[in-house]
Amino acid sequence: MILGAGFEISAMELFNLSRPVVEEFMDVYKGVLPEYLPLIEHLSNGPMIALEVRQENAVKSFRDLCGPHDPEIAKHLKPNTIRAKFGEDRVRNAVHCTDMPEDGELEVRYFFSHLQ
Repeated sequence: MILGAGFEISAMELFNLSRPVVEEFMDVYKGVLPEYLPLIEHLSNGPMIALEVRQENAVKSFRDLCGPHDPEIAKHLKPNTIRAKFGEDRVRNAVHCTDMPEDGELEVRYFFSHLQ
């Protein structure tokens, strides 16, 4: 779906993140997302794949491809999105995507420089 939407995948790596690392990465969502603790548990409970994607207006375009955070809402409003097709609930929603271009750059550096 990502390649089919015209994105270039410029970096990809499989990670098994410890709870402290996930907490550090997700700290910006602490107190913001009601699912914060279940998300921390989920993301530190097994392997995950981090991607760097590129395209014109990549952050907005990728958020559009991902769809609404809640897969149930995505299924009704944006049925051809990643979360509508593969998400199970607000915690296991198939994909994380940043909402601001500067955060996208920080997240890429976090995974492909800081954790290396």
